[in-house]
Amino acid sequence: MTGTEARGNVIYLQEVRGNLAIANESSGKEQRSSASRPPRRTSPRPLHRKAVRRLTVSAVIAVLTIAALLAFLMPWSGTEEKPPSAAGQADAPPASRVPALVLIEEDKPAYIPDAAEVEALAKMLYGEARGVASDTEKAACVWCVLNRVDDPRFPDTVLEVVAAPYQFAGYSADYPVLPELERIAADVLTRYHEEKSGGDNVGRVLPAEYCFFTGDGEQNYFTAEWKSAETWGWALSSRYDD
Repeated sequence: MTGTEARGNVIYLQEVRGNLAIANESSGKEQRSSASRPPRRTSPRPLHRKAVRRLTVSAVIAVLTIAALLAFLMPWSGTEEKPPSAAGQADAPPASRVPALVLIEEDKPAYIPDAAEVEALAKMLYGEARGVASDTEKAACVWCVLNRVDDPRFPDTVLEVVAAPYQFAGYSADYPVLPELERIAADVLTRYHEEKSGGDNVGRVLPAEYCFFTGDGEQNYFTAEWKSAETWGWALSSRYDD
């Protein structure tokens, strides 16, 4: 083969190890022919930092969007629709609107007078008022005992007031307990308890200041002071059937 001139240099072609080589006279270096070189493998160029950042932000936005949709679709406590009430029944008010005091009053058991006090008062009525026709006047005898319980001049309990010496001469522990007298005693004790609990107009038939009475076997006369000439005139309305 003959050499050709390129750019003023003489190029000689010779065989080197079975490969075509080019000897550059000016540099003396051998270079492999591009035809005999294996093709270069190009590695993928790394992603730019801004591109990676944009992908990360997009992924976060997608996750937040899905979470917001799930939160919107999920039923929350207190927002579910209540089942319709039965026909003819009004919906019950929320528990927070019902005063606790009202619930306590509704659930509170009925007051039951003390059995020993009822018995003592019934025996007192047997000796002091069994001949009195008016149930109002019989109830007034019980109120007189309770007025003394509240008065600091007398004992503090029903049993002590009734059994005090030289006070209720008609009382005796041996007297019988008549059902009609027991009923009046229990009724007055219940009204007295209601009054002590803050009730108004409980059905008093004798004012609180009247702590004495005398009788003639058919009628009793109630006074605010011992042996006073001014007696109670029955100005209060009575809830008893006389």
